Amino acid sequence: MTYPLLVQLDSAGIDFTCFGHPWVSDIFSATRFSVIGSPQIREHLHMCRQYRQESFTHVILCPSSFSALIPTKLANVSSVGQHFMCSERVRQDAERHRVEQYHDLGRSFFGNDHTKQIPQDFIPLSDLSCQKAKGVLKAHFDGPFVVFCPFATNLHQGQNKEWPHWRHFVSDYRDKPLLGLVAPQDVARFKKEFPGTPVISESLSVTAAIMREADHVVTNDSGAMHLAAFFGAQVLGLLGVTNALETRPWHGHHLTSIEGKWATCRDVIDHLSLS
Repeated sequence: MTYPLLVQLDSAGIDFTCFGHPWVSDIFSATRFSVIGSPQIREHLHMCRQYRQESFTHVILCPSSFSALIPTKLANVSSVGQHFMCSERVRQDAERHRVEQYHDLGRSFFGNDHTKQIPQDFIPLSDLSCQKAKGVLKAHFDGPFVVFCPFATNLHQGQNKEWPHWRHFVSDYRDKPLLGLVAPQDVARFKKEFPGTPVISESLSVTAAIMREADHVVTNDSGAMHLAAFFGAQVLGLLGVTNALETRPWHGHHLTSIEGKWATCRDVIDHLSLS
């Protein structure tokens, strides 16, 4: 969800480097951004050294945690973020989408005009990722198919973000073949819960390319949902316990819970048949 912020910084000619978890290098591999993905992203001294060695003048902090702020204090570099101890604080507004909140963090660099439109670009994919995706799909389908991503790793305020009707959906949906896309650590769980349904686990860029080939991508409010949305897939996000104003798919469609009840299996099937 930081992608529009990065696009705006790049368009404004700002010299920046994006730091993130190891997978961030894969996601942005087809962009022209300077990207550093590292398993040491959470280590305060490591990030402090990065900030000092590269002589950064400012750090934009998308995480609002004190943990993310500490390395900027150690490196004595100005910070922009939502934490109250940032050098420049941008207040969080839960009534606005997280994409808009992240985009606001860059306004002091690319202009504080709140009428400035947020870029609507999709993240580009390399030819290699697209070719690999098509090669992987050949083993499963030669026509239209629907992707589903049934797992969500993190809880939201102690509540499970996974749609409770996945098994009914897999047994009841008949229009097109289904393909599961999951993280490597979830393959065994998928095979146990959805026996006989094909499943693929690939790098995030190849996963995104597979999603773009699908007729639809059905997913919880999760990283998979935002991956599908920002790479231009036809995504349907299923939200039940999270704030749709903040975390709905930026591009695509979503169904939310009504009076505490998740969208039903029939709701989802009807949506897919009509869209």
